[in-house]
Amino acid sequence: MNIKNRHDILTDIIKDSNTHPKNWKAIFGRDPHLLSQDYYLFHPDVGVYFIKEYQKNPYVQNGVGGKIIRHVDEDLEQTITTFSGDFGIIQGDVRKIATHLQQGRKPAEIIDAAVNGKDLGLHIPVRGKASSEIEEFSMFRDQLRSKRRSVDDAFEKLAKKDGLYHSYD
Repeated sequence: MNIKNRHDILTDIIKDSNTHPKNWKAIFGRDPHLLSQDYYLFHPDVGVYFIKEYQKNPYVQNGVGGKIIRHVDEDLEQTITTFSGDFGIIQGDVRKIATHLQQGRKPAEIIDAAVNGKDLGLHIPVRGKASSEIEEFSMFRDQLRSKRRSVDDAFEKLAKKDGLYHSYD
């Protein structure tokens, strides 16, 4: 498995969404042992991407991830039965947004356009149903324990390097 930084994994997911724009699903949860937010994003024909991240400061999200499964079988997909909402990966073009704001468009109008598939500076290339149910997250996490081990290890190295595990002196 190729472990990449958070940005590169999101770029890979967006590339896969060009070929498979529909039927994406996600499950989100917290790993209390490694102090991370964990995200499993998957598509039956693409596989499962796993991302671990944490908020380094108010402006920076740090994380790593990888494609841990190349094909999602029915058993794994059926682990998630309760969808609590929608999710999406949002891309923005600051210059395009600024131009539209200068032309008098309201921010809410730009956001609504993105949700409806019109590009006024914001674009949502990946969207689907998401679950954040603790029991389902735990079952999904347990089923993929051996597959995600190298991402967990890479995350620990990143977190130690950034001082996430250092206590205040």
